[in-house]
Amino acid sequence: MYYFIVNQTGGGGRGKWTWKKVQKILAGKNIEYKVYFTGDDGSACDIAKQISSINMGDSDGVGKKKNLVVVGGDGTINEVLNGLESFDGLRFGLVPTGSGNDFARGIGIPKNTKKALHRILDSKSPEKIDLGRVRYDDGSSRYFGISSGVGLDAIVCKKALKSKMKKFLNKLGLGQAVYILLTIKTLFSMKTEKLRVSFDGGAEQIFDKTIFMAMMNFRAEGGGVKMCPDAKSDDGKLSVCLVHGVKKFQTFFLLPFLMAGKHGKFKGFELLECRNAEINFDTPQTLHLDGEYGGEVSHVRFESVENRLEIF
Repeated sequence: MYYFIVNQTGGGGRGKWTWKKVQKILAGKNIEYKVYFTGDDGSACDIAKQISSINMGDSDGVGKKKNLVVVGGDGTINEVLNGLESFDGLRFGLVPTGSGNDFARGIGIPKNTKKALHRILDSKSPEKIDLGRVRYDDGSSRYFGISSGVGLDAIVCKKALKSKMKKFLNKLGLGQAVYILLTIKTLFSMKTEKLRVSFDGGAEQIFDKTIFMAMMNFRAEGGGVKMCPDAKSDDGKLSVCLVHGVKKFQTFFLLPFLMAGKHGKFKGFELLECRNAEINFDTPQTLHLDGEYGGEVSHVRFESVENRLEIF
């Protein structure tokens, strides 16, 4: 049995047509499945919670594994990850429909619907990847699959969620352009901040005039921007891209190097690795998780959760 969570409005409405293609392939192979549509059956978070609570002894159970497949983009995936009550006995697959598709890129899922689905149906050797987790001061926590962070990229993500331009460009298949335009605009209008960071429980370090700090599980975010070109999602670590002490106009001219993953050699661009990091800010900062708004925080802890998610 395969359980599909489908966001029909993902990617400017491409999700609806992608699901029709998936449905046709499943019917042709006589694959047994159940489908849940976000918006109709609830949010992706609620649906994931419902699926993860299915008792494996029920008629809906499949041996020792539940096969959960998302037809959607990075935002839908983040909802699903944070809706799952348990990752035990669960196998995760993805047919991408979003504008960024950084999760799909990170685990090597092709954009082609038929190829993506066959990778799931023909899988013989599932793998496990790490997830990142953010812990808040109130004791709550949230997972992220791609990245989380504060500063420029978080502010851009927050603006993009409300951008009418994004909805329009998504329909044209140009959703990534919104992030580029908003990044340039935000870079010159934002205020740089002082960060106090402790990596892996070590001594606190101070970073003045910080433009952004990205905590990466995969190599790229924002539609393919290679923040940490050497990041691995199965090493039990988070890769860090920290930009500080650089003038804004210099950062602007270095953006092409950042997008190409060639920024590590420039002053003010630091690439690090850690298992966890604790950050304090003088004033509340915008936080994002997989491009979704994560609130305004003055203190936050990031950590890697090793071998958390089994994927096709």
